[in-house]
Amino acid sequence: MKDIESLLHGAIDMHVHAYPDVSLNHPQHRTNDDVIAQCREAGMGGLVLKTHGWPSVGLAHQLNSEHDDFTVYPSASLNTVAGGPHPWVVEMAIEMGCKMIWLPTWSAASDHEHTGFGVIAEKYIPRCKTGMREQDFYYLLDEKGQLLEEIKECIVLCRDHDVVLGTGHISAEESFAVGRFAQEIGFDKVCLTHPSSSCSFNQFEQIKAFAQMGHYIELCALNVAPMYTSTTIEEMGRMIKEVGADHCYISTDHFFDWTPSIPQQIYQVLGCLLDAGISYEELQTVMDTPKLLFGVK
Repeated sequence: MKDIESLLHGAIDMHVHAYPDVSLNHPQHRTNDDVIAQCREAGMGGLVLKTHGWPSVGLAHQLNSEHDDFTVYPSASLNTVAGGPHPWVVEMAIEMGCKMIWLPTWSAASDHEHTGFGVIAEKYIPRCKTGMREQDFYYLLDEKGQLLEEIKECIVLCRDHDVVLGTGHISAEESFAVGRFAQEIGFDKVCLTHPSSSCSFNQFEQIKAFAQMGHYIELCALNVAPMYTSTTIEEMGRMIKEVGADHCYISTDHFFDWTPSIPQQIYQVLGCLLDAGISYEELQTVMDTPKLLFGVK
């Protein structure tokens, strides 16, 4: 449908995994150049390049030098391998050009509790199971349920440098504490990452409360894919209606060999939402959210 295609013009996918990320053996038949070419052909304007391992800054800078009229936004996930959720790690990532910071993903205690150590990493890196200790996984609250001071410092750094913050794979309780502190310090560029996923499962009312603090909700195409279904189009539509289209955005979490291209994934979600009763104007607002977060006019 032509109207849906036009929604992709200038769009930014805020959740795209680089190749390589965890292992060269993880099947991804599209190279980074392939992914960018497909997005550009559909009229998209950019993507956030994410990795669970080392920050994507060097790769993003290289890709930006090779592709005109398209922006690859570098990011860093605050996992053990990158240094963990500490202010100095965030500060260095920002100094190197990161535009988005992710709180721990596969190093989050919540992820460890529900998936072991990432459903992909353990296939290729046996020491994820045998070499990691409980203290190597991060829980961001103290014994009183309050946000750790170091995490507060990380959030302040993101605010001061106008960097978007994603909650990663932390638990619903941790995410709420992050959102509440960010609200207190006047920082609203906080995104609840695939909130219905098993590693960080949030109930609908928790998701709604997070958005009511002024933050943003990721509607993740992977979460309606057959193998990783954790929500429905109807639930996505309800989210848009109840928290407001201006507090939602669509991403893909592109990482797997079997998924359609990024534009096809987004197109499918948009088309289904339109059929489910979400208006074209609401979808336009949803698609504009990443541009607002990254200051794209």
